Amino acid sequence: MEIDEYIIKTREYFHEYPELSFKEYKTADKIEEELKAMGLAPKRITETGIIADIKGKGNKTVAIRADIDALPVTEENKVQYVSRNEGVMHACGHDTHMAMLLGAAKMLIADKEKLNGNIRLIFQPAEELPPGGAVDMIKHGALDNVDYIIGQHIMGFLPAGHVAIYYKEMMANADEFDITVHGKGGHGSAPQDAIDAIYITAHLVEMLNTIVSREIDPRDPAVITVGTINAGYRYNIIAAHSKLTGTVRTFSLEVQEKIIKRIKDVLEGLKSTYGIEYEYEYKKGYPVLINNEKISRDIEEVAEKILGKENIEHPKPDMGGEDFAYYLQKIPGAYYFFGAKNVKKGINSPNHSPTFDVDEDQLYTGARILKEAAMSILNK
Repeated sequence: MEIDEYIIKTREYFHEYPELSFKEYKTADKIEEELKAMGLAPKRITETGIIADIKGKGNKTVAIRADIDALPVTEENKVQYVSRNEGVMHACGHDTHMAMLLGAAKMLIADKEKLNGNIRLIFQPAEELPPGGAVDMIKHGALDNVDYIIGQHIMGFLPAGHVAIYYKEMMANADEFDITVHGKGGHGSAPQDAIDAIYITAHLVEMLNTIVSREIDPRDPAVITVGTINAGYRYNIIAAHSKLTGTVRTFSLEVQEKIIKRIKDVLEGLKSTYGIEYEYEYKKGYPVLINNEKISRDIEEVAEKILGKENIEHPKPDMGGEDFAYYLQKIPGAYYFFGAKNVKKGINSPNHSPTFDVDEDQLYTGARILKEAAMSILNK
């Protein structure tokens, strides 16, 4: 079987049998099976996390990472390889990440005599579910004796055959907050005897949105989004409690800390004004992802040779979060985006959508960029 066919077939297998974060048992078994068939000796370093080494000439080692988990999404695509696990879907393209890394491994093994060093393959669980799988992988030795690391993410906003390169900051701090407002319940006909948690929560959401628009320097990217609100019992009952959750995205510790404090200040103001009580928990998530510029330029040089300079993009930093950031806190490396969109083929949905899909004809190219970039970094 040709490598391009192998990558597509492998990707479709992973797509059919997706598994949620920290539960990727059959996925890990399949990865080990494929690596052993290539003559490698995969090592399970966490319950579902795998590393495997390709030995070349020299002491330096470049790691290539692929994440392996799926999302709790019910797939709506009408394709032969549709998810067989109801309510679970590879809606973020991690199926392609695994397949492209396995394809790159095959190509690297074929060129092993040209390797001026070693390649570490990292198949990481649970990128989608904080605290993520990267920290545990690092703790159990994924980066031991590794000098550099690279990775790619397939993206629905980017045209197939395009690569997006970021020299420094690429993805944001990705935090979460939980707030519970405690008012005083009562009959809907007598609001004067109650403290309406829903009414106060509406004020709270409006005030949270003014933190970014009126208190953060517009030159500093920041986002506050309320994702859920749960409150109330019945149409004629004033709610005593309301719970909301949301996310904060920033690129600097200064802005992050200011927002944490200002949410608390807003809640204190509502307490003073309306007599509520509240609970507030702020959870810092994945840190900002900062690439090593030299490694990013090495990847860009390889991508230009394969795709042409006209297919290389340099977007503004993305407000999404990625636990690849933890690897970059330990060793030099870089992350980049690889295009999935092909409007002519009807492939035009964003990541995390129930209709997300990719242009499979580009997966061989993605694997080739991984392989050539790793070899280029070793040679330099």
